[in-house]
Amino acid sequence: MNYRLKKFGRALSPPVLLSGLKACGRMIRRGEEKPIERSPDWYDRAFSRTVESHRHYTDAEHYFLWSVIAALMTRDGVRSVLDLGCGSGQLALLLHDRGLPSYCGIDFSQKRIEWARRNCPDFAFVVADVFQTDLFTTFPYDAVVCAEFLDHVQSDIEAIQRIRAGARFYAIVPNFSYASHVRYFKDSGEVAKRYAAQFRDFRVSSFIADRKGKTYFLVEGVKR
Repeated sequence: MNYRLKKFGRALSPPVLLSGLKACGRMIRRGEEKPIERSPDWYDRAFSRTVESHRHYTDAEHYFLWSVIAALMTRDGVRSVLDLGCGSGQLALLLHDRGLPSYCGIDFSQKRIEWARRNCPDFAFVVADVFQTDLFTTFPYDAVVCAEFLDHVQSDIEAIQRIRAGARFYAIVPNFSYASHVRYFKDSGEVAKRYAAQFRDFRVSSFIADRKGKTYFLVEGVKR
């Protein structure tokens, strides 16, 4: 809206209505409307119409970030990974190709798990709810990865608290909103404020994805 239209609107609008409209505008801009946690069906439908999730990992937007995670796992001597919200298995296939011996991916999207099983048959993929599965106690992992999972669930801290003490942890969270994001972070300080208390050796690294400032935060630590 240009400046002239704003002046015209003020002239026609009663003060109470105008102040109410301003308040609504502030709420929308600040993202104060309660975010919606999406259902398995929503993710199934999104997967069916999204090209990005079907690409080989080398052609995917997150290839660089996934490669960084794989390098960190090699540095840390990780041998077995539990992947929360594994999606279509792109990260899993990368880890397989980098020599990871053992892996189990969890996702509640049936279509994404079916795709992952076809594309990475040497690894295990389970259709499950992260908050109900027993894999945190039955699968012998030494690291957990959440590549854009924490920003999609309301109970992110509860999910982290299910991880066994001493396990390595790697996660990616964004600084931007999206249809399935229930939260995002303006900077690494906000990320640390939310998650640092759950880990030892906590660290956040920032990766700028485009010229507009789209950023991903890479989180790593050891579960307390």
